[in-house]
Amino acid sequence: MTSSGTVTIGQPAPNFKCTAVVDGRFNECTLSAYTEANHWVCLVFFPKAWSFICPTEIRAFSSRLEEFLYSRSCAVVFCSTDSEHCLKAWNSTSEMEGGLGSLHIPLMSDCNHEVSRAYGVLNEKLGVAQRALFIIDPKGLVRAVTVNDDDVGRSVDETQRVLDALVFRDEFGEGCPVDWKKGDKGIATKTELEGKLELKKSWSEWARPKLNRAWSGTSQRSMVSTASINLHNASLARSIPVLDVTSDGSPQSHQSSVSGRASPMVSPTSGMGGQSQMEEAMMLQRLENITAAMQNQSVGLAN
Repeated sequence: MTSSGTVTIGQPAPNFKCTAVVDGRFNECTLSAYTEANHWVCLVFFPKAWSFICPTEIRAFSSRLEEFLYSRSCAVVFCSTDSEHCLKAWNSTSEMEGGLGSLHIPLMSDCNHEVSRAYGVLNEKLGVAQRALFIIDPKGLVRAVTVNDDDVGRSVDETQRVLDALVFRDEFGEGCPVDWKKGDKGIATKTELEGKLELKKSWSEWARPKLNRAWSGTSQRSMVSTASINLHNASLARSIPVLDVTSDGSPQSHQSSVSGRASPMVSPTSGMGGQSQMEEAMMLQRLENITAAMQNQSVGLAN
């Protein structure tokens, strides 16, 4: 079971103050010391000293430590739950005897498990840290997190690639596409707004343009052949009720004689309410749908 910390991308990294082995001596190691010096930090957790995969990682990062420190202003700190005395003995032991052979990279002791637990990478059952890596920027914010299986080591090249991408993002404000490497072009990730979205304030403002087009005869429905409509409307008018509005505003049903008649839709300039206009428009649409269906059936029979 792994402890659940509160570390998330873009949020402040938990501060730490621990004893670290540096060049065979004990030194105090704090996150604030690095950030105050405007340094990036690669905080690299590893499970155990005197193990098999961990020394391969530490040697690889240590051999390229100058590329981090001088080319990227980034400190690299390895951290485990071993005591500082265990780490010192491990570092001072030769490689032939299973040690690190006096490397210069800082080895930080988290023997009380506070740092591992704060970063959410402590295996509570085993009391060891996961194989996790955190990249922290000079502002003390977490910018990248990777967690590997205990038996899978990490890549120095990939760590530097991600670090370079983060520095590029901060400097130029552009994103980095897949497999981006230092020297490649970035991608603009900001979209310019072209204006505000204007919404209609009322039903009448939304419906008036449509009613005006229907009343003027410029809508697609009004452009249907008048002869074809008149041919079928005479028979349909006897069976389909059309909603009309009397002078007192009450609706009544009557038989419509559509032939030779102008568009039955109410003029948008009249005093009739929007609801009655919509009912008229819906009834006209139904009539025209049925007319079109009958025309299609006639064409099919003729063929």
